[in-house]
Amino acid sequence: MRKNKSEFSRENKELEVISEAELKKRKSARKTKIAISFFTLLLAVGVLGNWYWENSDISAKVSSISAAKEKILGEATYVDATTEPYVENQYFSQARVERQSKRDEAIEKLQSIVDSQNADNESKKEASKKIEVISDAISKENKIETLVTAKGVNNCIAIINDDSTKVDIIVDCEELTDTVILQIKEIAVAQLKCDYSDITIIQSN
Repeated sequence: MRKNKSEFSRENKELEVISEAELKKRKSARKTKIAISFFTLLLAVGVLGNWYWENSDISAKVSSISAAKEKILGEATYVDATTEPYVENQYFSQARVERQSKRDEAIEKLQSIVDSQNADNESKKEASKKIEVISDAISKENKIETLVTAKGVNNCIAIINDDSTKVDIIVDCEELTDTVILQIKEIAVAQLKCDYSDITIIQSN
C-alpha cells in the first residue's frame, strides 16, 4: 500500500521528535557522568591530600607555629622578653631621697611648734598652714610626675618651691621636643595654677 506525502511528512516529524528527545537524553547522561567523574576526582584528591598531611612533617610544623602564636597572644599583657626593664637613674633615686628628707625635716620642725606648750596660737596656726602647704606640694609633685611619665618620659621628678609658685621638673627622655616641653608645662600649670614662665624643665644627663 502506497503512502501519500502527508503520511511521509508526519512520520519524518515523529522521527525528528524522537531524535531530539534521544539527543537530549544522551547529553543529560553525559553531563551526569562528567559530574560524577569530577566529584570522584575531588574526593580522591581530598583523601590523598589528607593522607599526605597526616604522614608528613608539614602538619607538625604548622601545629608548632600555631602553638607559638597562641603563646604570644596569651602573653600579650607581659613585657617582651627581649626588652630590658627600665632601671631608674641613680640621680632620680638620690634626688627623691634628698627631697623627702628635706620635707620630713621641715614638717618635723613645724610639728614641734604646733605641739609646743610655749608657742603662741598665732605661731601654731602659721606652722599648721606651712605643714598643709608642704603636704599639698608633695601631692602635686606626685601628680605631675605620674602625668609626665604617662606622656612617654622614662622618669621624672618635680620639685615645688616653698611657696608653691614655681616648680623645677627634671626629666629622663631620649629627645626633649617642643611638643613634650609644652605637654609638661601644661601639666604643671594645671596643678599649680602658675604661669608657664614659672616652670623650669631640665633634661637629665
